[in-house]
Amino acid sequence: MLLTDFNDRIMQDSTWADGLRGIAALYVASSHIVLCLGRQFTNPCCADSETKTPWLFQRPFLRLIASGHSWVALFFVLLGFVNALKPIKQARNGDSESALLGLSTASFRRSFRLVLPATAATIISWALCQTGVYELARNSDAYWLYTNTPVPSESWCGALFDLVKALMSTWRFGPGNVYDQPQWALIYLLMGSIMAFFVLLATVQLTSIWRTITLTLCLLWSFSWSNAMRDPLVGFTVIGGIILAEFSVSPLPAKLASFPLVSTVLSPALAVFALLLMSFPAGNADAVPWSASLKYMLTVAFPTSVHFSFPRLAGSTGALMLCFAILISPHLRRALSVKALRWLGKLSFPIYLVHGTVMRTVLAWVIFAGQPLDAFKLEKPTEEDIANERDTIYRYAQPGTARIFVGIILFTAVTLGASHFWANNFEPVFGKITAWAEGKMKRSTDGPMLNGGALSPRSGALTPLRSPLDRPEKREG
Repeated sequence: MLLTDFNDRIMQDSTWADGLRGIAALYVASSHIVLCLGRQFTNPCCADSETKTPWLFQRPFLRLIASGHSWVALFFVLLGFVNALKPIKQARNGDSESALLGLSTASFRRSFRLVLPATAATIISWALCQTGVYELARNSDAYWLYTNTPVPSESWCGALFDLVKALMSTWRFGPGNVYDQPQWALIYLLMGSIMAFFVLLATVQLTSIWRTITLTLCLLWSFSWSNAMRDPLVGFTVIGGIILAEFSVSPLPAKLASFPLVSTVLSPALAVFALLLMSFPAGNADAVPWSASLKYMLTVAFPTSVHFSFPRLAGSTGALMLCFAILISPHLRRALSVKALRWLGKLSFPIYLVHGTVMRTVLAWVIFAGQPLDAFKLEKPTEEDIANERDTIYRYAQPGTARIFVGIILFTAVTLGASHFWANNFEPVFGKITAWAEGKMKRSTDGPMLNGGALSPRSGALTPLRSPLDRPEKREG
């Protein structure tokens, strides 16, 4: 009986999402380490060009350390899931008014809580670049470092111009933020937040079954958006996450989990297949049978409008399937809800923001300091290189495995420490700024909204939609 009660509590708990988000953040950082020191693992083959034998970390599941695109897709799924959870619960309880109020407040805060940390991270990285701290990383033989580390500006006036340009580039399509490349995904996260807001706004007053039908139609429609916008399947993952939230607050997960074969056989099988999909390589998928088979399966299962990016399609599908497998398994929920993973989940966004800066500093210093300059053939010579007949460049060579191993350990420790410091010291400041902006920008009067306000189901009278500022709301997304 006690075990049954415990499982019931687990099936109503959503803290597993924090643990999964923390794991995803670490894997995104690991994918950039792979691009620095082991680019060969991004392909599914081959260690030996004659026998076509893959390296160990080119094989399925183990190669998840190089599948950054799949773990980023998981962020989008969890964004839709977590942001929809509370309003859908309120809607199911017949409190659509509170759901609408919460959506209005959360959408305002979420934009600030994306923009402010990203701005701070860019300014810190910009300052380090301009003072020459990144030069060792820029001249190293580490692909991700030398391709994503900019040259210092020629003057401080030019540096200020470059800073403004970088801050703007984060939030518009085109060349990314040169001072913090991982911020390429933030515009899509902002798009996903806005999409989730409008989809929930349109469906929160529907019945559960009609909301599910409408969300499913929106998900299918999103395939057309993805093709037209060439985005990383934002609609598919975010709306899919909202559908999972609808499923999560229904009685179905608990009913399914009560069948032993569901939680012990079906859920693990779905999770394994999801991780296989998330292992799909970013390129050269036809080189080995397992990824070629997955590519064929995706070709048959999905419309041609989303065939423009099979790696993102596979990663997004795997991320949705993994979350579904967790929802129907009390064992997976319990495993992802342990205290260490919940702590890691709270640091997920700081990890995402600071790991690139730590790579260009601590990781580069530990691995490349004191290394000799070696000549390397230019991969993409510029017109100036061709005119000067220059086909080589000198870079600091990679050291032995032991030194790289020490560098990765120190990088991990410093990244976690810096993220913990960020969460405890910077995030409260961003919260105060957001609260101040909310107080300044929101209407202070209790006047009606939209021709007389909203009809309160409790009183039967027209009441204005105003933010319940005295009721703290848990930060989500």
